[in-house]
Amino acid sequence: MNAIGRRRSDRILAPLRIHVTGVDAAWDPFEEDTVTVSVNKHGACISLEHVLLPEQRIDIKNLENDIATQFRVVGELREVFGSRREWGVETLCPECNIWGLEFALPPEDLQAKALICCAACKNGALSPLSSIEYDVLLFTGMISRHCEHCGETTRWQPCEHLPAPEVLPRTSPAAERVDERRKHKRLKLSMLLRVRNARGESEVAQTLDVSKGGVCFLGKRQYQVGDVLYLTLPSLDKPVPIETRGLVVRARSGPRGTLYGVRFEKQ
Repeated sequence: MNAIGRRRSDRILAPLRIHVTGVDAAWDPFEEDTVTVSVNKHGACISLEHVLLPEQRIDIKNLENDIATQFRVVGELREVFGSRREWGVETLCPECNIWGLEFALPPEDLQAKALICCAACKNGALSPLSSIEYDVLLFTGMISRHCEHCGETTRWQPCEHLPAPEVLPRTSPAAERVDERRKHKRLKLSMLLRVRNARGESEVAQTLDVSKGGVCFLGKRQYQVGDVLYLTLPSLDKPVPIETRGLVVRARSGPRGTLYGVRFEKQ
C-alpha cells in the first residue's frame, strides 16, 4: 500500500486520475479525463474544463481501480486558469468507496459546523458541514441545499443570528389540502432540463421536483400561466432525450428566478 493509502484523515490531497461524464451548464453531454485535487470519504474536489451547475448529477470513474459512481455537484470552488475550474462534489454512494482509501472521521467536537440561513426565506440552522460543503462555503460564501420551509433547493449563506420564528413562512391548510389532492406523487429531484417556448426560444433550467403528471423548475425566462412549453429531460433508458409538451399552470417569482409549475399534456 502506498503512502496515500496508509494515511488516515478526513481529507487527503491526492491527484487521482478520473473520468467524468455528464451534461454541462449548456446542456451538452461531455466526457473529460481529469484528476482530483483532494478526496474524502464523502466527496472530492475535482478539476474540470466544463462548467457545471450546483445540485446536478455527474458520473465519476476512478481510473486507478475502475470503480464508478454518481456524484452531486455542491458548487464551484475557484477558477484555476483559462477555462479550468475546481468543483466540490459529493458522492451519492459513500459505501462504494470509490477512492479505495480508508478515512477516519474527525472527532465530533472538531467537525465543521456553521450557522447558515436560507437566502430566500431567512430560515436559519446550525448545521454540520462536510469538508466539501465547508470548502465551497469558505471560497464562495454560499452553498446549495434543500430548504424545508421553501420546499425547494435554495442558496444558503452564513448568518450571525437565527431569525425569529415569526419570520418563517408557514404552509396554509388550504395549500396542504391542494397537495393532498395531487394525483401523482412528486419526487424531489434536481437536474437540468431544456425548456423551449412556442417561438423556439430556449433555456437550460433546473428542476425542483418531478412527477408523472408534470414538473416544477426554476427558470430565468418569463412565461405566463397558460403558455405551452416543450421540455426535454434526460432519460436513463433512452439514448436520445424526448421533448415533452407541457402547459404552465403556475408561476411564482423568487430571488433566483421564477418557479414554474408545468403540467404534461398528452401527445
